[in-house]
Amino acid sequence: MTTQTPRSDFGAADDTLIRSPARRPTPPARRRRNAPIVVAVVTTVVVLLGAAYLVGYLLAGDKLPKNAQINGIAVGGLSRAAAVDKLNAELGPRAAEPIDVTVDGQSSEVQPAAAGLTVDYEASVQAAGSGRSLDPRQIFRVLVGGGATSAVIVVDQAKLDSAVQALAATFDQPAADAALTYAGTEVKQTPAQAGITVQQAAAATVIEESFLASSAVPLPADVVPAEITDEEADQVADSFAKPAVSAPVKVKAGEAGTFKISPAMIAAALTFVPENGTLAPNLDAAKLRESADDAVKTVELTEPKDATVRLVKAKPKVVAAVNGTEVAADELKKAVEPALTESGAGRTVSVELSGAKAKFSTADAKKLGVKQVTGEFTTYFPYLPYRNINIGRAAELINGTLLKPGDTFSLNGIVGERTAANGFTEGFIIKGGKFKKELGGGVSQSATTTFNAMFFAGLKDIQHQPHTLYIDRYPAGREATVAWPSLDLKFQNDTKYGVLVQAYIVKGTPSRQGSITVKMWSTKTYDKITSSALARSNFTSGRDIEDDSPDCEPMSPVQGFTVNYQRLFYNDDKVVKRENFAWTYAPTDRVRCV
Repeated sequence: MTTQTPRSDFGAADDTLIRSPARRPTPPARRRRNAPIVVAVVTTVVVLLGAAYLVGYLLAGDKLPKNAQINGIAVGGLSRAAAVDKLNAELGPRAAEPIDVTVDGQSSEVQPAAAGLTVDYEASVQAAGSGRSLDPRQIFRVLVGGGATSAVIVVDQAKLDSAVQALAATFDQPAADAALTYAGTEVKQTPAQAGITVQQAAAATVIEESFLASSAVPLPADVVPAEITDEEADQVADSFAKPAVSAPVKVKAGEAGTFKISPAMIAAALTFVPENGTLAPNLDAAKLRESADDAVKTVELTEPKDATVRLVKAKPKVVAAVNGTEVAADELKKAVEPALTESGAGRTVSVELSGAKAKFSTADAKKLGVKQVTGEFTTYFPYLPYRNINIGRAAELINGTLLKPGDTFSLNGIVGERTAANGFTEGFIIKGGKFKKELGGGVSQSATTTFNAMFFAGLKDIQHQPHTLYIDRYPAGREATVAWPSLDLKFQNDTKYGVLVQAYIVKGTPSRQGSITVKMWSTKTYDKITSSALARSNFTSGRDIEDDSPDCEPMSPVQGFTVNYQRLFYNDDKVVKRENFAWTYAPTDRVRCV
C-alpha cells in the first residue's frame, strides 16, 4: 500500500505559502493624487538652488577668492583691478630692489630690470583665482576658498644670461699656483689660492627663482684647485731654491783667471716657472752674465777690436778686425747651473772661453768703399803762434774720423771743450761784434775748412752758422763758426758709403802763411758738386767807436752785406739737385782804443 505526502507541505502548489507576501500595486487613482506634491517639492528645490547660485554668482563677481594671497600680500575679496593696483603698489617697490648675491664670501647686486626680471601683475591676479565665472565650483572658491600663490614672473632670458655673465666676470677667479721668488737672497713663498668659477646656467635659475626674495642669494660655483700646491713649493724650495743661494760658485776661466758668482748674482738670474705640475728652476743665461759682469772683468780676457779705415801713407787702408775672448752667457750658465744644488768643492766649476767677435768686421769695413777724395778744401791764415796751436790741435782731433752711413759729424763732439788741458791756448774770437781773446781762438777756421770739404763732398748739412762779421780769407757765406758748447758744426753722411775725414795743417811762420786742409775720402755719389757765384747785395756800413776799456782791440771798418749762393749736384753733366744758401753779415765798426 503506497503512502502519499500532502502537497501543502512540500509541493509546488503551496510555494506561495512559504514566501513573503507580494506588495500590492498602487491603484491608479492614488498615483494621480501624489504626483502634484512631488513636482512641487522638486520645483521648490530647483528654485532654491537657482536662487542660491544666482546670489553666489552675484556676490562672487570678478573678485579674488576670500583667502587669496600673492607673495604674502592679501588680495582676497578684491576685484581684479583693485588687486592689480594693490599688488603693484606693495610688490612693485620690492620688485625694483636689487637682488643681493654672494659667491664664496664675496657679494654683488643684480638689478632686476637689467637682468630682464619683471612681474606680470595681471597674470598674477588671474592665477590667484580672479575672474567672473559660471562654474559653481569657482563661485564657491571665491566665497569661501583661496590661498597663497606666487606672482607670475616674466623673464627676458637674453638679459638674464648677460647679467649672469657680468657676475661671472666679477666673481670668477683663476686658481693661483704656489710660487717661489727671491727677495735679495731670501726665498719667498707665495701660497696657492683656489679658483672660483660661477655655474652660469644654474646661477641664472637661482636668480630667477630668488626674484622678490629679501635675503642674499648664494650662487652655485665650482672651486678650482691650484695645480701647484704649497707642499710642492715647499719641496722645490728645500731641494733647489735655498741650496742655490747657499754659497758662491767659484768659476775657473782657463788661464784668464778665476772669479766668483755670488748668491746675489744667482738670485738675480734664477726664477721658478710652473711646469708639469711643479715649479721648474730657470736660470736666465743673459741675466746671469749681466749680473756677473763686474766679476768677469776681474779676469784677463782679450777685448775684440772693430775693423776700421785709417790713412796710411796718405791713403785709406782697411785695418782688420781682431777677435778676442769672452765668457759667453750660455757657457757661463752651462758651467754654473749643475753646481747650484752642490756644496763645498762641488761649487767650483770651469767655464770654456768663447771667441769674442768684433761688432764691425773686416768685411764690413771693406764695404764702406772709402777709396777716393770726394771733397776737399784749404784755407790760409796769417802767422800767429796761437793759430798754429789751436788750428793744428783741432785738425789733429778731427783727422781720422770715420763716418759710417747715417752717422753725424759734430765738431764740438769730436774736438771737445777748448781748454788748456785739451791742448788749446788763448786767441782771438768774434764776440758781440768785437774781437776778444779766449781759449781756442782760431778753431772756427777749422770749422770753415771742414764745412767746405763737406760741402763739395755732397754730404747733408745739419747745422752751421757763418760768422757775424765777414773775414776776407773765407769764401763769403760759405764758412762756419763754432763756440763751446752751443754753436756747433754738424753734418750727416747720408750716402751708402763710409766717409773718412782727413785734416792737417802747414804751420805758419813769420815769413809764410799757414794753411789747413780737410779732405773727405769716400766713393762719389754724384759726378760733380760745385758752388754757384757768391752774389753780394744790400751793403751796409758800421760806426766809429772809441773804446777806453783795458781789453780793447782796434778794428778796421768792413762793410756788411747779404750773400746768396747755391750748391749744385751734377750727374752726366746735368744739375740733378740744388740747395740754396744765404747769409747777412753785419758791418765791422771802426774801433779806436783811447
